[in-house]
Amino acid sequence: MADHPILFSGSMIRSNRRGLKTNTRRELKPQPKVLKNGGWYRPFPQEPSNWQYALGGIIHAYAKVRIVEGDRLWVRETWSHTGDHVFSISEARRAISGYPIYQADDNPEYPHAKFWPSIHMPREFSRTTLIVTGVKIERLQDISREDSIAEGLEWVAPTYGIPGIASTWNGDPRESYFALWDHINGAGAAAKNPWVIAYSYLVHHCNIDAMSKEAA
Repeated sequence: MADHPILFSGSMIRSNRRGLKTNTRRELKPQPKVLKNGGWYRPFPQEPSNWQYALGGIIHAYAKVRIVEGDRLWVRETWSHTGDHVFSISEARRAISGYPIYQADDNPEYPHAKFWPSIHMPREFSRTTLIVTGVKIERLQDISREDSIAEGLEWVAPTYGIPGIASTWNGDPRESYFALWDHINGAGAAAKNPWVIAYSYLVHHCNIDAMSKEAA
């Protein structure tokens, strides 16, 4: 078991915390060049990070994933701190008063808070931990209807004039997920149908190190 940081946008943070999101997909890098109709598998159970792509008994590609089943992910999100005279991340880490706040939440008491990007969130201020329960490699467009919904897309009434709203689904959740992918990765990204690593996980609403202390 290993611990890794993972970034999410504000809308996906809210979906995680509301129990709507239990899947996430990240592009496999580098993208392998493989023949059609083959399949990915893990040849060595003792090394779950290693994958191979085979067709007709011949191996055509290899991939090594960073995250495997049982790993813990501590979620980084856009954040700030309410401590007195806290104007930098290092001061937030040393603060003896105040507490972290998160842009994904409503913060009416702090309308002028300066928020730091998620990439700069220290581990101790993370409030969400994910336990990875499944990993698979697939083409983006092979996502199922169920997995599209598990990506955190929430049903809304039909929206006219704004097709494929990024954080909602309307009719076919797969199409809305592709719109979300384009929203994050740029127009036309979903049409390229990249290979992705799909992670499923359980959400725990606590800091990763608080989980460690509870387990001990």
